[in-house]
Amino acid sequence: MKKFLRNTAAASVLAFAITPLTAIPAWAGDDSETTETPTFLFSYRGDIDPFRGDISPFHGDINPFHGDINPFRGDISPFYGDISPFWGDISPFWGDINPFHGDINPFHGDISPFWGDISPFRGDIDPFYGDINPFYGDISPFWGDIGPFWGDINAFWGDIDPFEETSTSEYASVAEQLQAIFDRAEEVFGAAVEHETGQSVHEAVLAELLTRYGLDLSDPDSLSSMDAADRSAFFLDFYDGLMGFTGLDRVDHWMPAINWTPALSQAAGAGNNVIVGLLDFSFTSEEALNVRNSKGERAYLNFAHGAAVASLINAPLDGEGLMGLAPDATLVTYNPFDDTLSTNFDDVRDGIDALLTGGAHVINMSLGVPGTTFSQEWADVFSDRQVARRADDALFVVAAGNDGYTQDFDVDWSSVGSVDNLIIVGSVDPASNISTFSNRPGEACFTVNGVCEEGNRLMDRFLVAPGELILVSDGEGGVIRQSGTSFAAPMVAGAAALVQGRWGWLESGDVADVLLRSARDLGDPGTDAVYGRGMLDVGAAMSPLDPDNLYIVTGDLKRRDVAGAVRTRGRLTFYSADENSVVLFEDLNDTFRDFVVSLDDLTLDMSDDELESAVNAETYLIERNRDADSDDDGAADFRDTTDYTAPLAARGDFRITAVMSSHDPRENITDGELPVQLGIRMTDRVSGREMRFGLGNGALAFSGQNSFGLFSDHRPETGGVNPVLGFASGGLYGMGTYTLDNRTRFNFGVSTERDEDMYVLPYSGEERSRISGLDAYQATAFAGGIEHTVREGLDVNLSYTLLREDAGFLGAQGTGPLDFSGGTMTDAVTFGTSVALPMALNLDASATLARTRAGDFDSEVLELSQDAMSTAFQVTMTRNGLVSDRDALRVSLIQPLHIESGEMRYTAAGITDRESGALEVSTQTWRLGGERPLFAEAMYGTYLFDGSTEFSFYSRVELSGDGQSDDISGFTAGGRLRFEF
Repeated sequence: MKKFLRNTAAASVLAFAITPLTAIPAWAGDDSETTETPTFLFSYRGDIDPFRGDISPFHGDINPFHGDINPFRGDISPFYGDISPFWGDISPFWGDINPFHGDINPFHGDISPFWGDISPFRGDIDPFYGDINPFYGDISPFWGDIGPFWGDINAFWGDIDPFEETSTSEYASVAEQLQAIFDRAEEVFGAAVEHETGQSVHEAVLAELLTRYGLDLSDPDSLSSMDAADRSAFFLDFYDGLMGFTGLDRVDHWMPAINWTPALSQAAGAGNNVIVGLLDFSFTSEEALNVRNSKGERAYLNFAHGAAVASLINAPLDGEGLMGLAPDATLVTYNPFDDTLSTNFDDVRDGIDALLTGGAHVINMSLGVPGTTFSQEWADVFSDRQVARRADDALFVVAAGNDGYTQDFDVDWSSVGSVDNLIIVGSVDPASNISTFSNRPGEACFTVNGVCEEGNRLMDRFLVAPGELILVSDGEGGVIRQSGTSFAAPMVAGAAALVQGRWGWLESGDVADVLLRSARDLGDPGTDAVYGRGMLDVGAAMSPLDPDNLYIVTGDLKRRDVAGAVRTRGRLTFYSADENSVVLFEDLNDTFRDFVVSLDDLTLDMSDDELESAVNAETYLIERNRDADSDDDGAADFRDTTDYTAPLAARGDFRITAVMSSHDPRENITDGELPVQLGIRMTDRVSGREMRFGLGNGALAFSGQNSFGLFSDHRPETGGVNPVLGFASGGLYGMGTYTLDNRTRFNFGVSTERDEDMYVLPYSGEERSRISGLDAYQATAFAGGIEHTVREGLDVNLSYTLLREDAGFLGAQGTGPLDFSGGTMTDAVTFGTSVALPMALNLDASATLARTRAGDFDSEVLELSQDAMSTAFQVTMTRNGLVSDRDALRVSLIQPLHIESGEMRYTAAGITDRESGALEVSTQTWRLGGERPLFAEAMYGTYLFDGSTEFSFYSRVELSGDGQSDDISGFTAGGRLRFEF
């Protein structure tokens, strides 16, 4: 039995609706033995464009046909079936889903999808707008100003009662406001329009627009004919008309809705080497799409449905017109329709077979049987011997239909078997609500031998994508906005092309699984009978489906699971962290996908990075806003600690003393810990020997230069005074001092640090790990040095530090392939001097040279192929008594610890053939270093009015660097004023 299919558009619908029945094809009166009523299958075109032509007058006349007569079945002309979108709530342009009114008005509020989303794409398409570059900056502010202005005009316009005596004057006011908008458009777009057309905005855009809507601003009463839908359509046409002169590819609201950008497409290969089959109306070569061949009905039928669908799939990124999701994909097309705009299932079967023969990886079919979401007749097509032998090679994307119908019957799929390579696509509006016209999956199932197997419900194979007011090709070199599931389906097909192009070894069922599993949930939690699996999310589809199940393949081809890969910054920097990368894998059914992740992207995530910056910023402010007088002698100084002592024992010249001082605010204080530094000091006052044990900042305790008395002077990320020792400061420490004579001292000691990397929520007090899966940072340092007084006012010191980090590299840690378990050793030599200068100035300087070496890291993929050489220095000038005997000034130039040279080698497997997925082991050499960080800081403090008033200020500026300090960058300044009463 021959099944007939029919594809119609709004214009042809109305034309046939008023044409004598003799225009109906001969099959309607066929006297052959075939007597079964034909089933009609339509292209789901959003040929529901109520803003143009004579559609509105037909609205009332269509209702008599609705009643009890099903326009999609029986003897009723099939052309009435396509008129259904104009009835009541089915129309996407008015009624309950009018996207131009209420909370989902695309021109106002938070979901402004037409110009608010232009900015994110600007960087991606800069190369395409050339001479209009300076002009582009004016576009976004223009629409930002016009949007709310239009909202006010539209509301006022709609409130005018045309039968009131004042209506003429009120319409005149609206006309004046419209003219103001048009004048502003001339200012912003005038040069670009004239450059393109040689005409003004009015001549090139507004004149035709006003004529089309029957508006004459010199005749305000002409505005009375515009209803709400007309007004909204008018403004949208105004917007689209101007945006055609930006010199940019057109940005549309569906792009952010499905998490797609041109940059994402290009990074994924833009669908290169992927063939997308299109079973649709033919289109002309003027569309400038990448089409390998076209079969079926060759004649162009002056029917733009195929061009519209194709433009969403692979319109090029060329600065002209539309952008497709996969611009480098190749189309193979088959037109099953003839000049009667009709076809049959035999032709559809032949079309699918031809597309499969042409090598299609994805086949888009924006057509179907009205009154169904997925018709039973498709089983006959897919079970056909010719189709079935190649069907597994392609993913089939089928539009759900535009009847507002919920499927209420199962589809017997026994003759086909698998639904793994099938996706049905419905439509949502700009607010991500299901379109009222979109068909839905319901509780129906693809049954096999009467059984609904797991994953075989229609909702399990159902996605939604934007399908209202979609900017598409009009088939004549321009653009038009259309609605319907026909335009949601090619978004899924384009996304499938991106996935297939990136991972060429995936089978069609794998591609479908990626799209379905990565969908953004809408409606009821989980898979539901309205939205199915949810909204197409291209960005998520191109990302790991489960970041907790990633792994690497080592150099000996062993799998090593990683619970997310990350590194903390520390002082480990790379010259090209954005170019150095690791390859992570995830399992997908019986195969896998790979993800190339740069070291920059593996360095914390944004929330952790922001947390780190906030912690450091607050630490800096807390430290600099402490009392300027640390020892209560009535004069300003620059020390963060003052020792508070209590004698414990004494025998002769030997003393044992308990020492307490303020803690380093950078150290986390968790439950059970005291917010102070504690220690025991044992001193022989005759020999000058001293032993000290404690818990706190060992680096500060070990320092022999009093002018370096700030915690920040010794931190690796903020200071230049032996920062290598700073890595092991904060835990237990012990040190000894031996005085050789009055001018020379030896000192030695050990300092430790253990940081669980926890932070405490300020309100609940809850402790949380900053980075999941990261082991505690542990470091131990051994130090020894000599201090010598050359003469009065000139002291020098020299020290050696050996730092052992158990699972770190200069403070950096990692998980997964960046795991530094196995540890590193760093040798550091520090030279310092203190010089008393004229004018009561004191100069202190410290410089450190360090070498970091490592054995084999436990990750099996990392090795330090060349030792890392690092430097740090700090020069500080201090002046006490600058203005009075109670003030002090401190100025510093600081280079925190910085890697000068070194190389790290990463060896692991990666993909060498993106078509087959073949693996090959390769080695990358990562050069250590980067831009040198350099800071300048000034501090001043004084006491006034007999010490009752304290005043201080501070300033810090970043002179150079790449932000690796994770501390105060750029410029900061502050002050403190304290009164005592």
